[in-house]
Amino acid sequence: MNSLVVHFSKFGNTRMVAEAIADSLKTAGTIRLITLDHLTADDLTTLDLLVVGTPTHRMNLPEAVRPLLEALPRRILRKTPVAAFDTSYRMSPFLARFTAAGKLARRLRRLGGKLILPPETFHVKGREGPLYPGERERASTWAESILERLSPGLAAYPAAGHRS
Repeated sequence: MNSLVVHFSKFGNTRMVAEAIADSLKTAGTIRLITLDHLTADDLTTLDLLVVGTPTHRMNLPEAVRPLLEALPRRILRKTPVAAFDTSYRMSPFLARFTAAGKLARRLRRLGGKLILPPETFHVKGREGPLYPGERERASTWAESILERLSPGLAAYPAAGHRS
């Protein structure tokens, strides 16, 4: 399986979550971890999975992220399985619906991606972090859920003998 984990991180928290996700996904094949500002359309052409994460800024995607996503060609993901996550401080249940991950998931779907899990939020203390204890482990578990959704049973076994 050829996977790409893309992230934008201002304080390093989203990067740490992306690294934990990438570490879990590498059991299923080839994994690349890059920052969003290095993403090109060519990176998206031969993927089996794309995972993208950003922090939540003012209950939205960061300003720097929007033009990068808008510059990608329409429908470039052509039913590629995608997943979106964000990092955010803890909010009330009402406000928690307005984190970046939901908006990111909608943009990935507009690019043709097929959302395989609901968007996920990983929590930081305050506005700048650090991550709460256990969030890296929760990110690893979320990545295993992605693998399970893609190929039931795949997440439970090491990479040896399990290639797509």
